[in-house]
Amino acid sequence: MKYYPFELHCHTCHSDGSFTPEELILAAKQRGLSGIALTDHNTAAGVKEAVEYGKKYGVLVIPGIEWTTFYGHITVLGGHSGINWTTVTKENVVEKIKEAQAAGDIAILAHAYRVGYPVCTGGMNEFPQEIFSVLNGYEAVSEDISRPTNRRQIAEYERLKKEGYRLAAVYGRDWHRNSKGDFAVTRLGITGDLNVENALDAIRSGRTQITDIDGNLLLPE
Repeated sequence: MKYYPFELHCHTCHSDGSFTPEELILAAKQRGLSGIALTDHNTAAGVKEAVEYGKKYGVLVIPGIEWTTFYGHITVLGGHSGINWTTVTKENVVEKIKEAQAAGDIAILAHAYRVGYPVCTGGMNEFPQEIFSVLNGYEAVSEDISRPTNRRQIAEYERLKKEGYRLAAVYGRDWHRNSKGDFAVTRLGITGDLNVENALDAIRSGRTQITDIDGNLLLPE
């Protein structure tokens, strides 16, 4: 098994990012990443283009989408389910996640304690507690690692783990554009070839680490 550096939360100009798909892939390559997940808000329009540029430049692209609701944001990775995000509510989110997982996708709760703002409101998690019994992962650290909200997210992740929930800890830069800051990566423990399905399996199985770009551990598996 080998651990590979990934960024699992990325946006392009197909939603509210500044990157074109090619620019995102080139930025990921320059950062030394083995792969990314493209998770534009409520659209997968840029995925095909990103996958092709990923092949060209040697960066694995996991197809994805960020369900952006008024009750919280969930990154759904795999590109298998095609669930209509407009149908996701607080009342049915557990069943929608199960539906996505049955098709082969995984679901990760994003930036659980982000304060809302006019664009992409609903960043703070207001889904029912039951969601943690079906999610595959929890974005325990997001954006600049010094953000105060990360202390709350890490504390909640540790609490959930003690309560018996099986959630992979992941990092999400929520990468919209190149900007200054102290950013981390998610390292995925992959057995076999470096491909999308093996990357998804690493998250399902909890083989994740949050590290700085040099590999120093910030949050263990």
